[in-house]
Amino acid sequence: MFFPAVIISLSACTGKLDIKPDQSLNVPETVADFQALLDNAEIVNAFIPSYGEAGADNYYITDTRYNGLSANNERNTYIWAKDLFPVNDIAADWYYGYVRVNYCNLVLEGLEHITTGIGTTAYNNVKGAALFSRALSFYTLAGEFCKPYDSATAATDPGIPLRMKSDVQIIYQRASVKATYEQVLADLAAASELLPDITTFKTRPSKAAAYGLLARIHLDLRNYREAKNYANLSLAIYHSLLDYNTLDTASSLPFDMFNDDVLFFAGLTPTSLLRMSSSIVDSVLYGQYQNNDLRKSLFFRDGMGNTKLFKGTYTGNPLYHFGGIAVDEMYITRAECYARLEEPVHAMEDLNTLLRTRWKSGSYKDMIAKDADDALKKVLTERRKELLFRGLRWIDLRRLNKDARFAKTLTRIIKGSIYQLPPNDARYVYPIPADEIIHSGIEQNAR
Repeated sequence: MFFPAVIISLSACTGKLDIKPDQSLNVPETVADFQALLDNAEIVNAFIPSYGEAGADNYYITDTRYNGLSANNERNTYIWAKDLFPVNDIAADWYYGYVRVNYCNLVLEGLEHITTGIGTTAYNNVKGAALFSRALSFYTLAGEFCKPYDSATAATDPGIPLRMKSDVQIIYQRASVKATYEQVLADLAAASELLPDITTFKTRPSKAAAYGLLARIHLDLRNYREAKNYANLSLAIYHSLLDYNTLDTASSLPFDMFNDDVLFFAGLTPTSLLRMSSSIVDSVLYGQYQNNDLRKSLFFRDGMGNTKLFKGTYTGNPLYHFGGIAVDEMYITRAECYARLEEPVHAMEDLNTLLRTRWKSGSYKDMIAKDADDALKKVLTERRKELLFRGLRWIDLRRLNKDARFAKTLTRIIKGSIYQLPPNDARYVYPIPADEIIHSGIEQNAR
């Protein structure tokens, strides 16, 4: 037995992860045991970081709702305040991100000590899944707690602590942003060699999902050729899109959690800021949907007055939003890459393929782009309309702010006071939780 107990509870700080034994549980020793550990969907497939989505521009809340928020960190997140996570305040995105990392490390270490089943399909699936989930955790943490990747400064910009061992006594300092992304890409490259093309259970990662996550990350890094290639690989395995004409527009939750679009199922961390019953969709965004666009009735429902609320999550649950990987993201990611690589015809082919499944049958007219720049603008407009409330808007804002054509100043108005977040502002990087700073002494982000 290589460790005394499975992980049940961890503190908020990576430097003081406390393993607490539960005597009712057996110590994992076999491939099946490690698969069972990764099948704990309440940890491995939940709590994908959502502070970024909460800081983005797809919604707003009323003064009354703002005053009623129960946590100071939520109020401060909404207005992009300097201080967010005081001492003894649980920063859920950081906390659960490293809980998931520790699960993965326990599995990877455990696989090194088994003597039977090595190299089998089951063994490869488990190892690939652990590498995938660790990569997803590191990447989503970096998207909130690190500066956006800049090749000129990535080697010196502080990244995140890269916990590679389950030993809770080890205090990890922050790696560089460059090293952070190198580790993420290395984990995913290894995972993609081990995972099956498609899995029966969408809570388990597949090769198609690993390629999908690689496409997402390379798009974020502005490596458009690589992003296109990985989107190609993902779509070559699975490319069927959910036809929105088959859904009930009157339903309060029209999408099943394992619908045909989903490659890998995961949910964002629940937060009151993104509550579907009270977070009002940006009216300018809603106004971009045309009447024959089925997303207008499948994604939204009426709120108070003339407001609209979001209902189109792929979780099938009103309590939290979808944070996984889906086929529609692959089409629109590849379309953007084609546009940026001066291939507007291919960009519009992908965009039109997607949108034909989103409009009422027979009503959609294919869009045509006059050039690559026009194609890019059309794709980015549809990207926001298709992928809203999936934990992607914040990273899109961060990368698009690097391009003056698409840079945007975000604005909130609360009780008559105006709060703004200019492009490339330091507040696009969230502060490390205070407890982590106190315990490990790692560098705090400038705000």
